[in-house]
Amino acid sequence: MTVTTLHNPFTGERVFSAASESFETVAEYARTAQQASHAWSALAVSERAAAVRAALDYFEQHRDEIAAGITREMGKPLLAAAEELDFMLERARQMCRFAETGALDPLDLSHWWDEGFQGRIDYRAKGVIYIISPWNYPLFCAINGTVCALLAGSAVLLKHTTTPSVGEHFAQAFGTLAGIGGLLQHVVVDFETSARIIEEAEINHVVFTGSVRGGREIAASVARRCQNELANPFIQCSLELGSNDAAYIAEDADLKDAAFWTVKIGRLHNSGQSCCATKRVYVHASRYDEYLERAQAIMAAEICGDPCDPDTTLGPLFGGRGGIDRLLTMVDDAIGRGARLLAGGKVQRIGHCDFLLPTLIADVNQDTLLMREETFGPVLPVTRVDEDDTATRLVADTRYGLSSSIFTRSQKRAEAFISAMHSGTVYVNCCNYVDARLGWIGHGHSGNGSIALSPAGLQAFSALRSVNIDPKQLQP
Repeated sequence: MTVTTLHNPFTGERVFSAASESFETVAEYARTAQQASHAWSALAVSERAAAVRAALDYFEQHRDEIAAGITREMGKPLLAAAEELDFMLERARQMCRFAETGALDPLDLSHWWDEGFQGRIDYRAKGVIYIISPWNYPLFCAINGTVCALLAGSAVLLKHTTTPSVGEHFAQAFGTLAGIGGLLQHVVVDFETSARIIEEAEINHVVFTGSVRGGREIAASVARRCQNELANPFIQCSLELGSNDAAYIAEDADLKDAAFWTVKIGRLHNSGQSCCATKRVYVHASRYDEYLERAQAIMAAEICGDPCDPDTTLGPLFGGRGGIDRLLTMVDDAIGRGARLLAGGKVQRIGHCDFLLPTLIADVNQDTLLMREETFGPVLPVTRVDEDDTATRLVADTRYGLSSSIFTRSQKRAEAFISAMHSGTVYVNCCNYVDARLGWIGHGHSGNGSIALSPAGLQAFSALRSVNIDPKQLQP
């Protein structure tokens, strides 16, 4: 029997331990969830939205407990955990507004009607959505799939074993809505059981946020599922994976603003542990030295330490010493190829925990590990470019495709940059920020292009039904 154990990244104390639930137990959860979805999807969309909106009050009422659990389990500073909760509520309420104002209304085809045709496309509940959520943004990543699934009429199985207290809070908040139980169940399962859920349980969609390697495993399980005799053997998966997102600071950029976004928000937020973090920066030669000065100043102001201390801005890395050593290997690779270390690159011991100080590296070669691989931590490589075309080419030179950004005052330059990008999101004068009004999409090694959030996200979590009507014999 596999036991899931979790330790506080700062203190090292064990904070969670539980045996994996059996596949048979979770398969029964899925059957219960299918029944719940039937009853839940029969309600009007407005009723579902009202019930979800009311359930969000739970998070307001338990905010201190929720934030403390996140800090204890994954090391996010307490103030940042509370901030994530506030933004999660804002995001979820925005999705409720989309549902209430027609995002799930049938697709209007009336422009193409004629005397022999009246048709529409309906958005219907899928049934059961299996969501595998990560530790780095435990509220954000869990709510994206959960709110889309519930508003679209489906039930949820949520695997949140790396930040399990969040999974339990989600079960408390969303488990019973409008008097219907079994709508969200938190499951604690190991990798093997999780794979069996995807391949053998009566589910209808899989949502995974995590590593590229993990995404490959999920996709492989989805493929194996089609060999089994199930009610729905051919299901879709939504994969939101890692990235190596880049920013370009053009010659006309507001440098103070650009440095704040790319360093403080883009690189150092959540101690650099973000899939859409700014992990590479290209700066026009005319602004290069000033940008580096500003970046150094921002990094120097950061405070590593106990995540429960309100003065702490950088908590410990969830991966511990192993994660630090991986980052230092990448830093050494860049320095060995001619890069200059301007800040950090050192380990500081605080209590029982090692911290990698915020690290700034200049003149980094495009072929280094820092410029090619995903970095999950406070390390920022920067390089100089002489023209927009070169910067655009280098930003796009990646196998990933989550986000990219440009800082400029020129609409023309911004639109040219947008046209050249292949990422799911393109930012102009901001970065590393997810707005619920826009879809969250990954391409290439960053995902399969599936969408979460926005009105389109609600539709993507729905099953489609075409309705073809010959109106000639119908009476009003």
